[in-house]
Amino acid sequence: MKILGIETSCDDTCAAVLIDDKVISNVISSQTDLHKDWGGVVPDIAKRAHAARIKSVIATALMRAKSKIQNSKIKNKEERIEKIIEHGMKEIDVIAVTKGPGLAIALSVGVNTAKEMAKKYNKKLVAVNHIEGHILSNLVKNSSGLPEVKIVFPALCLTASGGHTKIILINQNYQNSKLKIQNSKNEYLVVGETLDDAAGEALDKAAKLLGLGYPGGPVIERLAKGAKTDFIPLPKPLADKKILDYSFSGLKTSFYYKIKDWPKEEVNKNLGNLAATFQESVFETLLRKFDLAIDRFQPKTLMASGGVLANMDLRKKLRRLAKKKGLMIYMPVKKWLNTDNAAMIGRVGWEMAKREEWADPETLDRDPRMELGIRN
Repeated sequence: MKILGIETSCDDTCAAVLIDDKVISNVISSQTDLHKDWGGVVPDIAKRAHAARIKSVIATALMRAKSKIQNSKIKNKEERIEKIIEHGMKEIDVIAVTKGPGLAIALSVGVNTAKEMAKKYNKKLVAVNHIEGHILSNLVKNSSGLPEVKIVFPALCLTASGGHTKIILINQNYQNSKLKIQNSKNEYLVVGETLDDAAGEALDKAAKLLGLGYPGGPVIERLAKGAKTDFIPLPKPLADKKILDYSFSGLKTSFYYKIKDWPKEEVNKNLGNLAATFQESVFETLLRKFDLAIDRFQPKTLMASGGVLANMDLRKKLRRLAKKKGLMIYMPVKKWLNTDNAAMIGRVGWEMAKREEWADPETLDRDPRMELGIRN
């Protein structure tokens, strides 16, 4: 089965082509340069950029998936893009598009494009949950069919990004060695989630307070290397051991009040220590709740995904936690698989297509608050 994946949930315009669970091509058009001066994602700017880029991104993904593209000598850019898409769509069986959650006006660009293409080229359409995409990013294979990942259920997954932070119990009602994930009440149980800011959002806000720009996570990671992780005292959010939910807004507020009266020179002199301390507090919170969830639900396998998982220090901490618990942990093997991408959307789309969970292109709509499974 050949799948075209489309992802526009936030500020990356993405398209990918998969054969079953194997990625043949993957294109990510980042909007970071458009949003960095604003210190975060501006929805209107994101929508306009998605609209301007999406056809080109899809055409590039389709073109890379083929060894030879006809009509490549056409000079007019828009006509050439349409011809490439028309030619490439002949081999596509299913279009998988992110329905939600995400920015409403950003999601609408991808959803409307997918609906238009499904009708124009008479293709099957599936509507994918973005968070499920992050979970299954652990199972995406390259064109050679590697890596081989075998999940033993039940599995517990931590997803952490700029838009969401959740702990999800997967396939809690049965155990087997073959993946059979369904987006239903019996398959996903959200056992903990953020009550306010997501982990990545907290890192971005701390970076803004330090004058480091957007996105904040990567620059904080660079500055934190080798620096003090206890430079200033910060609280432990929701320290109650019975609570599996997260909260990061109070941590950010505490950080603000700790440094708000510092001269700029003092802040700049201690950027590394401040970055390391805030990052450590975020990661300590993530791992403390995940550790508690492991003890409570006794999973057979651990998984982690989302943009924050691009941080090497967090990945090391998660591996140490898994080793302490005597469990295998899976994390995306490529850095781009942690951040938003269409390969993970196509991967979910393959599972949905096998179950014939088709979406109607006449009625499909975005769902910016789309839920995954049920809340514990």
